[in-house]
Amino acid sequence: MGTRSSLAKLSRELYPGLGVIDENIVSVDDANTFTGNLTANAGLILGLQTVVAAGSDESDAGAITAQGGAVVLCSTADNTKGIILPALSASSVGEVYIILNNLSNKTLKVYPGAGDAINPLSDDTAVILAADTMLICIAQDAVQWFSGELPVSAA
Repeated sequence: MGTRSSLAKLSRELYPGLGVIDENIVSVDDANTFTGNLTANAGLILGLQTVVAAGSDESDAGAITAQGGAVVLCSTADNTKGIILPALSASSVGEVYIILNNLSNKTLKVYPGAGDAINPLSDDTAVILAADTMLICIAQDAVQWFSGELPVSAA
């Protein structure tokens, strides 16, 4: 684990166009958790994972990997198959997944983990994600994902 000054130096070396992490505003603890505000002077890059839609319910849906990346690409929707979010018991409050249904004519089922809920639905109920759009899910607490589906963009 580095010190605050080495954190600022490392940010300058690794991300010269991004700006500098100000060691007076941001700190990192031993669990690699940032405290404070980060300012990006360029685009924010999130990790991407591809998940294959599968199954007919939450027990056999394609699984989103907790450390696989915040952006989840699914191009295998077929109006019946789905993917499942990580269990909230293994997630941190504020954890975010942006789920992309990359097909123009098929819906995708997005399930919460067993016993969890994606608002405004009840526990263990899938959100039906429209074709060619995205769903943003944020871990609100230990039992519910807060979600919002973006409208399909006009051509």
